[in-house]
Amino acid sequence: MSVPQKTTPMPFDAILLAGGKSSRMGTDKAELNWQGQPLWQYMRALAIEAGASDVFVSRNAAGFIPDRFAKAGPLAGIEAGLNRCRRDRVLVLAIDTPLLSVSDIQQLVSTNTRKAVCFAGHALPCVLPNTLSVHRYLQQVLSRPHSNRSVQALLSAIGVESCEPSHAAALSNTNTPADWQQAQQLASKESCHG
Repeated sequence: MSVPQKTTPMPFDAILLAGGKSSRMGTDKAELNWQGQPLWQYMRALAIEAGASDVFVSRNAAGFIPDRFAKAGPLAGIEAGLNRCRRDRVLVLAIDTPLLSVSDIQQLVSTNTRKAVCFAGHALPCVLPNTLSVHRYLQQVLSRPHSNRSVQALLSAIGVESCEPSHAAALSNTNTPADWQQAQQLASKESCHG
């Protein structure tokens, strides 16, 4: 594995995946209160603070970007959002990683490569090249009902570089009420020490 070179970030757009069922959480994760605002708004603001030109929120609800392929998971959200993006690089964020920081995102987007970029061992967040080949891959996979529709499969297919996160807790997913409570406790400790 080659070590990606870091440079000044090129302009990028962002897609926030906020359309999951939240079945393990028992309530809509995107609407959970994080630091005084709905989580989707917090994550959108985080992407903007990190330098995103535009942020497209993938969510099957009024005022958001709906999936064009029904019940097809995160790739459907990426496909719908990517059709709106104008920049050559696109940051893809999951709604359920509220411990990410601006510096975490900037670490990904400043990695100088034509490939996708992610943190080692984590498919999301990632940076995708906004190329015809990525669009074609998504169209093909989403058009076939029994294809592998994972983000990891997408990254493997298009080529990916990985980098090490500065702190692993930032990549923790909040899928259950216990995860959410732990994330809130970690955030509270960070604010006390920061």
